[in-house]
Amino acid sequence: MKLIYLTAKTYPSSTADHIFIREMSKASAKILNNNFVLVVANNFSQELDGINIVNLKLKIKKGLTIFYYFFIPYFILKRKLNNIEATFFSVDQNLLKVVIFYKKIFNLKYKIISDWHMLFDIKKNSCIIKNSDGLIATTNHLKNLLVSKFAVPENKIKVAYGGVDLEFFNKNSESQVELRTRLGLPWPDILVGYVGFYKTMGMAKGLDTMIKSLSLIPDKEIKMVFVGGRVKEIEEYKNFAEKKGVADRVIFVPVMSTEKIALYEKAMDMLVIPYPNEPHFRDWGFPMKAYEYMASQKPIIYSDLPIISEMLSNCAISFKAGDANDLAEKILFCKNNQTSGEELANKAYKKVVNYTWDKRAEGIIAFLKGIL
Repeated sequence: MKLIYLTAKTYPSSTADHIFIREMSKASAKILNNNFVLVVANNFSQELDGINIVNLKLKIKKGLTIFYYFFIPYFILKRKLNNIEATFFSVDQNLLKVVIFYKKIFNLKYKIISDWHMLFDIKKNSCIIKNSDGLIATTNHLKNLLVSKFAVPENKIKVAYGGVDLEFFNKNSESQVELRTRLGLPWPDILVGYVGFYKTMGMAKGLDTMIKSLSLIPDKEIKMVFVGGRVKEIEEYKNFAEKKGVADRVIFVPVMSTEKIALYEKAMDMLVIPYPNEPHFRDWGFPMKAYEYMASQKPIIYSDLPIISEMLSNCAISFKAGDANDLAEKILFCKNNQTSGEELANKAYKKVVNYTWDKRAEGIIAFLKGIL
């Protein structure tokens, strides 16, 4: 089997979807070697070293899909992909439509696997799903949506949760005090952390709920650290913290590298996933940070949304999404019950060992070999 991963992304980049594609490609290349090919719009970094890539070296930011319409048939002919067991794999719906178009027009034999992280446009989704030989979903909740909305046979869908690189968390042996000293974080305060972009596609991710909860906690020893903000977002939430009277207890940190993110997570006393009860977060927006949090071996507090509960229900503490009072109570519970928090954190770590990028790639490739 030859697996071709199509993306219109360019590297370097530190966004969640770039990291997702990069790590899955590295893991897949370990298994398939040169039978795995990653096609990227442009790469001018060392992030993709060790992966068999086709670098299109595109400098344009618009019209990428049009370019792929011309590139794909050339790529198929040059590599004689219709004469071998080739499979195109992508999360990019525009690129999936391109390979579907040529397969139908010229009756080509390659297979198409669509990777689903969300369901926005039902009409567009329907065309791609109908013409996919197999589908990958990031949660059981999303799989059930695919089955119920599009009548997809369950055996055509593989649930493959996200992954984590445990090496980032295990290679550093510094103590919590040493980490905080290096990162310029206060000690011995109780630090409640959030890591990730403050907003996604313009949608708030619940940081306001966290800041509100802090204003309900009189214990000045408890502070919050938000890692991963863009300049405008940091200013916005700084102003909100000032309005809530807790500006002196909130630390904002800009976007960091993957390696440094692991250090911040390990430096915290507890970590929060504060997603609101909105369609994107409720139905398909599973946070990649959940696996990082689990790997950090810190207690996790999360919004009680079903898709997050799939992974964390037995190894973390939930609070009612959007309820600052409930979140404040759960933060205080973690502070006052450290042994219980440590037990949950250890349980989460033992669980996440089975959710590395390598294991995710192994599961997907085994699934593809079974259905294709």
